[in-house]
Order: sequence, then C-alpha cells, then structure tokens
Amino acid sequence: MKAYLQYVLEESKGCFADGLTSLDAAKRMEFGPYGDWRAPARLYMNVERAYREFRNEPADAPWDKLATFDAIYTVAKAKGIEAEF
Repeated sequence: MKAYLQYVLEESKGCFADGLTSLDAAKRMEFGPYGDWRAPARLYMNVERAYREFRNEPADAPWDKLATFDAIYTVAKAKGIEAEF
C-alpha cells in the first residue's frame, strides 16, 4: 500500500506541475502493478487527495460526492474498465 501511495503522489506531483486537473491526471496515469486491485478507477480519489495537499487545502474538506463518482466513472471509461464502487 505504501508503494502505491508513493507512486500516486509522485505521478500527481508531475501532473499538478504540468497544470493538469486531477481528473486528467488520473486518466493519464497507468495502474501498473496495481491494475488488478479491486476498483482501480478509484485512483482518481487518491490523485484528488494529493492535489488537495498541493493546494494546501484542509484534509477534512468535504468532497462533492456526485462529482467524485462521475470522475471515477470517467476514469474507468477512459481506461476501458468497469467502474466499481
């Protein structure tokens, strides 16, 4: 789990610096060895969390649930996998 989170953080840093949105970053990132994990499209949530850290937002800032589920579905569709929640 630690290696996965480090991977997401590093990849997110580069995408953030390049001006990508968290959704575009999640669509761009490869799942790598984590592709077999259940619901890999949830990668979006981890990328968004990293982006919140980069923007110095509070850790307990509320999530827009509808937008989050929509983003997960969008990532899944872009990667040709089923969205699991």
